[in-house]
Amino acid sequence: MLETQKEVQSKNQIKESFEIPLATQKFILQMCWAQHDGQWFLKSKSKYGIEAANELNNNVIFSMGKIEARHILSALGIKKGSLKTIPELFKVINTFMNVIIPKVMKFRFIAQSNSEGVGIVDKCFIWKEVEKSKAKSEYVCACNHRHRGWLESMGVDGEIIALKRFSNGDNCCEFKFLLNENNKKE
Repeated sequence: MLETQKEVQSKNQIKESFEIPLATQKFILQMCWAQHDGQWFLKSKSKYGIEAANELNNNVIFSMGKIEARHILSALGIKKGSLKTIPELFKVINTFMNVIIPKVMKFRFIAQSNSEGVGIVDKCFIWKEVEKSKAKSEYVCACNHRHRGWLESMGVDGEIIALKRFSNGDNCCEFKFLLNENNKKE
């Protein structure tokens, strides 16, 4: 009796795969996401010019920040509008960073009070790649847009002010986080 094509395919199907530890899988996905982001930006710049690429990048990263925050807040069981202090906010942002950002980034968050704190990036692999590209004078960093997307999705009424930037020749990026008195968006 002749085997059908489906039977032959089923018999010859390779089901085995290599095992990669979850921590390594996570790092690979984080790096792929970051490199996808970089490639998207370079192709946008090539096709539309630097001004349009920066504008698109800022808009896309803001939207991605909102999406990232929604997924992670859902996984944590945290309701929009429930975070009221900088220490609470920074604990959640540390979680965002640990989930989304590869370990090749070096950052820290310091609460100065319940309504004020700073985020410091000591090492940014994105900026290192921008420096290699010979386009550092053209590139507008979008990380603050991501942070703003996070705040919006968390329902946090506050602002983020860039104090230092690698792109301005500073030795780090530093952002001041300020929560407004009525820290709840309706």
